[in-house]
Amino acid sequence: MKQRRLLKQARGLEKAEKVFKNALVLDVFNEKLELTDVAVAEGIIIGTGDYQGEEEIDMSGQIIIPGLIDAHLHLESSMTNVDEFAREIIPRGTTTIVADPHEIANVAGLTGIKYLLSAGKAQPWNFNLMLPSCVPASSFENSGAELSAVDLKPLIGQEGIFGLGEVMDYPSVIDGDKDIWDKIEMASELFKDGHAPELSGLDLNAYLLADIAADHEATTAEEALEKAAKGMYIMIREGSVTRDLVSLLPAVNSSNCSRFMFATDDRHPEDLLAEGQIDFAVRKAIQYGLSPIRAVRMATINPALALGMKKLGAIAPGFKADILVLDNLREFNIKRVYKDGKLVAENGTLLKAVDDKISLEREEIIDPEIKEKIFNSVKIGDISKENFVLPAANKYRVIELLRDKVVTESSVYSTEREYKGEPPAIELIGHNLVKLAVVERHKGTGDVGIGLLRNFGLRRGAIATSIGHDAHNIIIAGLNSEDMYLAAKEIEKMQGGLVIVLDGVVEGKLALPVAGLMAVKPLKEVADKLKNIRETANSLGVNKDGPFMTLSFMALTVIPELKLTDKGLFDVKSFKKTDLVIE
Repeated sequence: MKQRRLLKQARGLEKAEKVFKNALVLDVFNEKLELTDVAVAEGIIIGTGDYQGEEEIDMSGQIIIPGLIDAHLHLESSMTNVDEFAREIIPRGTTTIVADPHEIANVAGLTGIKYLLSAGKAQPWNFNLMLPSCVPASSFENSGAELSAVDLKPLIGQEGIFGLGEVMDYPSVIDGDKDIWDKIEMASELFKDGHAPELSGLDLNAYLLADIAADHEATTAEEALEKAAKGMYIMIREGSVTRDLVSLLPAVNSSNCSRFMFATDDRHPEDLLAEGQIDFAVRKAIQYGLSPIRAVRMATINPALALGMKKLGAIAPGFKADILVLDNLREFNIKRVYKDGKLVAENGTLLKAVDDKISLEREEIIDPEIKEKIFNSVKIGDISKENFVLPAANKYRVIELLRDKVVTESSVYSTEREYKGEPPAIELIGHNLVKLAVVERHKGTGDVGIGLLRNFGLRRGAIATSIGHDAHNIIIAGLNSEDMYLAAKEIEKMQGGLVIVLDGVVEGKLALPVAGLMAVKPLKEVADKLKNIRETANSLGVNKDGPFMTLSFMALTVIPELKLTDKGLFDVKSFKKTDLVIE
């Protein structure tokens, strides 16, 4: 062990390799600040106290804290490649991420996992990739891949593979379904992440028998407290669409704070640039009354201990020298980032040439298999504008959007009079409704599910996205069948992306050719284009800050209550298909 050869440096008998002098060090264990030196050698912290070093950096009372940990995220939600994501979040202090690749895996299977693994390991961070537990998310839709325990098991033990990704199919878990339990048992020695919105009582007890350790789906303090009382760790999610921090902070107290940590889950490009990532969650928690030191604890040592990440999350002997430098805790602006004791970012900029192993250009990992499965992933079957026409009826079942939630409700729309065909657009607008469609895009089946969505706000044209959690079929909201059809065809032409069509004309678009999920452009460029098409969507009446992200969750069959897939409406609570037409 290299620690043995560092003993003299740790004891001060030899000069340390590097010493941060006169620093205010945040002690996450005792929740206090202490003025001291921090000695580093060979990438680890060898001690705090009075040290001399071969290299000495005078901190002049600046604050040192451990690197931040994002306990659960999807890289794909940044809508840009891994390199660009790293450029943005590492300078903001995130030195450890736990990424679940089930988005790209639902499109490209093992190829997608290996693609992200190769790209992620090249960055100056601690990269942990989960094995997706639900590919497909359910059997009630078409996705691009199916991954069984047999498929996933060979990846266990590979560098960067950390645990079993969020176990979303909780009905199958508590019903004892063999396929999901094969994966749970396959990962018996690994961390297993949860996903159990609103699950409580005896069913929650059954779910926890699967040794699932954490959950990021709690949306109320009451739900968080029940799950914490039953031994779960609670990831306070502060994403782009799902912002649960304000609702969950009241659950945190001195007795239970060790059970809470932060996660971003899905973070939008504009929000990453304007607000930040885990650093934003820390600032917001402080703004809403959490003590700055406790907020840092919840972003560092808490997730490290919960997820079993040894030697991460603290400024203490033997821990990795992942160090952040700040001038104050309340504003929480990261000045410098050290990874394994090396300066990797300064004043918001990632330094590229830290050593020969770090490359931010990833063309070498693109092979023919990746080109076909990831960059040629949109294959729409034989469809026409007739696929986007509602069946004639007097009463329809409706997906009801809730503000800032991916959870939906089910409601009913009764037509104002009897029609031979679908209700006219003017009537749908009067009831705050739009047509919703999901177009299968992996196998060219031609399947199109049709439904109705309330509270989206669109009054003209069509809006479409190839980001459709989690099967990632094409989701389209619109009032005009022709525009909805043209939007689907434009996405096929771009091999994935976001599109707005109005009166037969493409008014805005953003190409996402990496599995139909991510761009190959700089994050700033992606954010600017996204802002422009969002403003176009708002001009058409959409009343959502993130219209495309909101739309993307309307096909997620593991989030209650009513969702739409390429095979039709799906009732999540009963976990079975349901009819659009009531009468």
